[in-house]
Amino acid sequence: MMEEMNDEQPEIVTHEEVALAEKEAAQSSAAGRAVSSTVAAPSPLPSFLASSTPSSTPTTQASTPARPASKPTGTVSPSTQASGVTPTTRSTPSREAPGPMQTPFEASSAIAVSPAAEEQQPMASGAPGGLFGWFSNNSLVNRVVEKTKSSMESVITTLDPGMKEVIRSGGEIDIVVTSTKDSKLLAIREAFQQTFGRATVTGKEGQATTAAQPVGFTAGLKGAEDRINALQRSGEVPEGIPVVSIEGFIVEMFPDKWYEMSCLILRDPVHGINLETCSQPTFIPSEYIMAAQDQTPADYPLRWAGLAVTIGQVIEKAQPHIGRADWQKVLSGVSRRDSLFLAALTLAHMYRQNLPSSLIS
Repeated sequence: MMEEMNDEQPEIVTHEEVALAEKEAAQSSAAGRAVSSTVAAPSPLPSFLASSTPSSTPTTQASTPARPASKPTGTVSPSTQASGVTPTTRSTPSREAPGPMQTPFEASSAIAVSPAAEEQQPMASGAPGGLFGWFSNNSLVNRVVEKTKSSMESVITTLDPGMKEVIRSGGEIDIVVTSTKDSKLLAIREAFQQTFGRATVTGKEGQATTAAQPVGFTAGLKGAEDRINALQRSGEVPEGIPVVSIEGFIVEMFPDKWYEMSCLILRDPVHGINLETCSQPTFIPSEYIMAAQDQTPADYPLRWAGLAVTIGQVIEKAQPHIGRADWQKVLSGVSRRDSLFLAALTLAHMYRQNLPSSLIS
């Protein structure tokens, strides 16, 4: 065993071998660095990944720290210069800072609108098709307003009948009646106000030059015209004012059958309108006619136009409980005011049809 141990002598390395080994090691390390430097730089991220990053809001910008500025594109690191490999330039997309926040009104005001679009979209407050235009042009609203107005007027005039003249007076229609009696004046006023909506109707007492009780249509028409002429001569009716006149008369419509009627005429000199109509007839018993004829003298100067006493006076004398004021209601069931009102409605309607449209619109 001692001999074996003595045989294992250490190998002696010369100086030349050490230098050769160091040279081979240096060459192998240089070759390894050349191989590693030939690997290409990593490619940039795809565009969809770069654009998917959410844009920073003003709050995020405040909390995100500032990044250092990147190196210029033309600079190359010293290690890359030593390896002799051309580096791949990586471009960074440029980003603009977001603008300041705007309110919805500011954002909408910034949108440009063409003049044609502005003409097609007028402001609702000033356009005729706005809220007020809808109310004024809506037939349902107009009917509701008229119905409400009519109901309120009915309530007021029921509680105070004298308010009817105040509510419905005025307007473009101004009429003068040649009588101050309620049976005539109120009938004419109500008829014209009902026809025209608003009308001013006043009464002036005019006298006729015919007999006390006219007989026949001609005498009735002449008596109504005489009342108008008397008011115009006295100056109580201004020129150009329409005048309505009423004159009652009796007529033998059938053999020995006498009736009382009223002649209504309207004269409008400004518009050249002359209208006539009559009320419904009221039957008169023959005994009252005979009594009126007996009380008329033979030398009565107006015997050609009628009788010296009225039928109302004869009936009041024969039956004092009836009276001369409204004997028509006792004999026929219809008062004289009602019959005059119906005739005045006809007269007012004919007058409305003959007037210019500017006065009744």
